[in-house]
Amino acid sequence: MNETLRQLVERRAATNGADVFLMFGDESVTFGEFKACIDARAAALLRHGIRPGDRVGLMLPTVPEHIYLFFALVWLDAVAVPISIHLKALGIRTQLASAQPRFIIADGAFSELADALSDNSSVEGVLWRGDAPADDPRFVVLAEAMAKSGPVPPHAAGSLDRRCMISYTSGTTGEPKGAVLCERWFQIGAKNAGLLAEVRPGDVLFLWEPFFHVAGWMTVLMGLQHGVRIGMVERFSASQCWDQMRRYGATQFHYLGGAMNLLLKQPERPDDADNPVRIAWGAAAPTQSWKTFESRFGVSIREGYGITEAGNFTMLNHDGPIGSIGKPVAEFEAFIAGETDEPVPDGTIGEIVLRPKGPGITMLEYLGKPDKTAEVLRDGCVFSGDLGYRDAEGHFYFSGRKKDSLRRRGENVSAWEVERVINAHPTVEESAVIGVPSEMGEQDIKAFVRPAPDAAVAPADILAWCKQHLAYYQVPRFIEIVSDFPRGPTQRIRKAELPLSTAGSWDAEQQHETLAKAVS
Repeated sequence: MNETLRQLVERRAATNGADVFLMFGDESVTFGEFKACIDARAAALLRHGIRPGDRVGLMLPTVPEHIYLFFALVWLDAVAVPISIHLKALGIRTQLASAQPRFIIADGAFSELADALSDNSSVEGVLWRGDAPADDPRFVVLAEAMAKSGPVPPHAAGSLDRRCMISYTSGTTGEPKGAVLCERWFQIGAKNAGLLAEVRPGDVLFLWEPFFHVAGWMTVLMGLQHGVRIGMVERFSASQCWDQMRRYGATQFHYLGGAMNLLLKQPERPDDADNPVRIAWGAAAPTQSWKTFESRFGVSIREGYGITEAGNFTMLNHDGPIGSIGKPVAEFEAFIAGETDEPVPDGTIGEIVLRPKGPGITMLEYLGKPDKTAEVLRDGCVFSGDLGYRDAEGHFYFSGRKKDSLRRRGENVSAWEVERVINAHPTVEESAVIGVPSEMGEQDIKAFVRPAPDAAVAPADILAWCKQHLAYYQVPRFIEIVSDFPRGPTQRIRKAELPLSTAGSWDAEQQHETLAKAVS
């Protein structure tokens, strides 16, 4: 992997220029047209004032324009800062305060961003996909900026070690952290994703992932590395997914989290297995659903494991036992560490530790957080914060998170973020958030809420508050009102002693179903 991202795109345009690369609805874009779209946007962004090293926020849906603009930033040696399209103003402000982007490129549909920018002075300019707010001179209509001609930025030497993205992760407790990633991280990550998905000539990759998640970029790079087509949709739809893949002729499907169970919950159809998909690849496949999914849809599951801090995929399970996350890829060694970081015997649960065999293949740092960086990157290893074990044959297994976080709907959710929002409600004194088992194969969020003195907490009000200030996947499903919490000597809440049972808890989904029946 000695090519930079720009060299990879230019090579594909030179060798496969007339071949279709990207399909989106009725639109088809060849490799040659793909490069031309990037060139035009890079020229416009350069003219707009974006320079090497600038941090540029990207808050856009999963559409081709998003891909063109990301690579245009690559052309300029700028640093992309993806922003989740589901974040509310409070979450956006938190990320902007950390990343301090000089520019932002965003879709006008996400009005929460405009609210978040109202008191932010670090952002010099916003390229707005839609009608720009008239009361903020920083906003420029993206289409107008693109309409002006200019020279394509010259191709500098470039480097695989160049910082190209700051990806924000809530995989552990506390404030979200920006993992700084270089081009080498992307190239190696996509290479290993391609190995997991067993990509070969003539394949068609199905792309549905949002681009604030690195998985979406892995699919784009896999297509470029292998010179194969990508069929793209703006969002995941469990009811339409298989028909969309049939229309594109997709041979690879990437799953995240509970997507597998969402698809299994769809009504069975006689043509379920009549689809072009050969491989379903990804992570966190529910063990109990593995064989059922393969049998019903006629595909083979390829499970892997990775964290942003180490690499997109650091372990692959091609032919190991069901439930295993596999064995380390060529670039990594791995072991299970005990409480004092020493390797533990096979079969013993401990922390999954990854040791890179070369430099520059893990994240470079958490932006502006040297102490947090040192907790994860130490002694030449990446301490994942995930629990797991290894069997006697060398297969690794995932056993949950070591720190206080949970995983819901394919996204890592920091309990700290959810608690911060709940605690800001005027009727709340204190809260604690945990993950509880979900029928979807991951976790649901349960919030324990202690009312403020002389206040009455209404669970429905807390739910509405959370929906206003949190992304959909951060909103609790279960709410339980408590008078106090189990505490340790320092009065910190002992979350391990909070009940996982949801019996008797206020259930948002149950309330929704009850209301729907009443209306009907």
